[in-house]
Amino acid sequence: MKNIFIIYLFLLSSICGQSHGATVTLYKDGFGLVNQPVSFNLNSGGNVVRYPLISNRIEPNSAFLTVDGAEIILQKYNRDTFDSFAFLKDQLGKSVTVTPSDGKPVKGKLMGIDSKWITIERKKSVRILNLKEVVEITANKGNSGYSARAELAWEINSLRKGTVTGELVYITGGFDWDANYRLLISSEEKSGTLVAQAVLKNETSLSFSAARLELVEGELKRVQNGLRMRDQRFAAKRKSAVAMDASQLEALAFNQDILGDYVFFSLSQPISIPARESISVALYPDRTITFSRLYRFENNERSSREGPLSVELSFTNNEKSGLGMPLPAGLFQIYQQHVAASGATAVKFAGEDYLGQVAVGENAAVTAGRAFDVLGKRTVMNYDRKKKSEEGLIQLVIENKRDDTVKIQVVEHIFGDWVIKEPSRDDYKKVDAQTIQFEFDLKPHASETITYTYRKEWQ
Repeated sequence: MKNIFIIYLFLLSSICGQSHGATVTLYKDGFGLVNQPVSFNLNSGGNVVRYPLISNRIEPNSAFLTVDGAEIILQKYNRDTFDSFAFLKDQLGKSVTVTPSDGKPVKGKLMGIDSKWITIERKKSVRILNLKEVVEITANKGNSGYSARAELAWEINSLRKGTVTGELVYITGGFDWDANYRLLISSEEKSGTLVAQAVLKNETSLSFSAARLELVEGELKRVQNGLRMRDQRFAAKRKSAVAMDASQLEALAFNQDILGDYVFFSLSQPISIPARESISVALYPDRTITFSRLYRFENNERSSREGPLSVELSFTNNEKSGLGMPLPAGLFQIYQQHVAASGATAVKFAGEDYLGQVAVGENAAVTAGRAFDVLGKRTVMNYDRKKKSEEGLIQLVIENKRDDTVKIQVVEHIFGDWVIKEPSRDDYKKVDAQTIQFEFDLKPHASETITYTYRKEWQ
């Protein structure tokens, strides 16, 4: 009997599989590690075992299997997955039957196939059909080795007959995770509620049910043609994550530990990670934190500028501030409670920044944007360049139109060998060889004028 294969053109999408009970470790460079428990029924002696429930983004050279009471003789990765058009091209010159949506089946020799047309030779004619109008193609499958998805296969020598258990370990692309922070600033603008979440991304074809989830914060060295392994498609897509409801979040909690030189988070309860989806899980319970607000005016030596100052929120990662735990790098969004004239309270978006990794005890700062009512003006009042020297007189005017006292930081970058002469404030700080800094408090509806001269000399 002939082995007949029927292709339905609307079923060309890939088939998704599902793993159960694996431990999935996500790294921040676009890959993950899968530790998959397995069990096989083996005969005593030689066996051939095939395993298709692997990620479509697997790195084949990373895979290894361990089983109790058996010896792995050979491992093979079979990527010969079925492709409809590749299969049909293999049928060129052979007999097929094509059924259009509004006509009788056409049987004949397959002469050509592309993304739009299929050509069938009959006894006395050639029939060309639009693939959009074709609902079924029947062909002789033959003895091809196609499978629905890529798979691993092993030759195993077992010491006994029966069920053996083991673990399959492999690295796969298509995974990623990022921290996502939301700070809801209270009305007094000195504290707020910090929500810390982990956004998990599974871009593989494999779903994971009852998985043990682990996250690693830190950058591991990986090499692929001299480039980092991180899948840049994550940066382009930024798919919205599906957040879990409150009852699910209460049941989940991350345990934090140190893994060598990296921070290691493990989820206390199993979780499902669907294929080609993103989900959000609470990284830490919500915390009330305190922070400082700073208004920064930053310029270079010969630039003149006028405009609002940038708003910087800073905090120390310690228990006194309400924190005291490792903070992975991630997006930091800022929201603020707004009280309308009617007395109604609403939450308003107030900016976002990227927060780098913050170890316990370290200081952190994020920029929310630019202030509407704290303004700066920088003017080069005089500039004199001679053959062996250069001198510039700088004036900075800072205005606070708010109803409260604000902390101001003026940062000036001067390049080369320089000295400061006749500053109007003598409390400036030399930060490094190219930077000086003025810091002061500015009262409500007040202004401050700073002048100084920088001088450079050379041979």
